[in-house]
Amino acid sequence: MMTIMSKKGQVVIPKEVRDMLALVAGTVLRVEVEGKRVILEPWRDVPRRALVRAGEEVTGPLLNEAKATSDKSERLLRDLGVDFE
Repeated sequence: MMTIMSKKGQVVIPKEVRDMLALVAGTVLRVEVEGKRVILEPWRDVPRRALVRAGEEVTGPLLNEAKATSDKSERLLRDLGVDFE
């Protein structure tokens, strides 16, 4: 499977992988670097101090931007002939 990183450094995790790992919006991922490899893994035991409370005025625009970027990435991948579903 392949994905493309956006200008903002965002990547889309293919649906098949999200389904296999039960990843949903809001899942916290731990990022690790091994040599030239980037490893993302679900972080199930998130300490409460790592979470921030925010209202709709903060989360709404962020979620809208993430959705728009995701849609653009999906279109780009499809235009490039990459089938990731």
